[in-house]
Amino acid sequence: KNGVHNVLEPATFGVPIVIGTEFKKSAKKRPQFWKALIQEARTIYCGEITYSSNWDNYASIDFWEELDYIGISAYFPILNKDKPSVSAVKKAWKGPTNVMRSFAKKKNKKVLFTEYGYLAVARTTYNNWELEKKVHQLNIDEDAQANALEALYDTFYAEDFWAGGFLWKWFPNNQGHEGYIEKDYTPQDKKAEAILKKYFAQ
Repeated sequence: KNGVHNVLEPATFGVPIVIGTEFKKSAKKRPQFWKALIQEARTIYCGEITYSSNWDNYASIDFWEELDYIGISAYFPILNKDKPSVSAVKKAWKGPTNVMRSFAKKKNKKVLFTEYGYLAVARTTYNNWELEKKVHQLNIDEDAQANALEALYDTFYAEDFWAGGFLWKWFPNNQGHEGYIEKDYTPQDKKAEAILKKYFAQ
């Protein structure tokens, strides 16, 4: 009324709002549109705001300065092995971690994983989006998923530039999954659930 916006309060637990997800072409070709959209969002939302870029193009985003976090959908193709050990995955994370650390320092922003997760199948640390297409043909491998998550947490929990992330995914009461929950990204009722409990308890 009278030209005054109602200001939306953030959730009490402070989860930032994601203003867009993986608009690869639009984010690159229309940075002024995104900057204007962020500014407009801030007139009606007083909480933190980020954008979710894919792991392979976050460095090309031209409007991180307008946001509170560098948002990355973190499905990095880390290691192309059936069931790598935790130590092997941690070693493979060193390169991407160093690049993200330097980028975060340059932008003076923390990195937030707007998505991360692993299927409970072999080679889950490499090109998960390709595994999804043939998941019904793959065998269950809870160890591969658990090792991948443990390596991720062990790598990033101590990093000051890392603001945490949103796990993909969790099904309330195990409802809403795509029909292959035993191989899906969720750690529910799998070995990976113990990994979550261990690190989240810290």
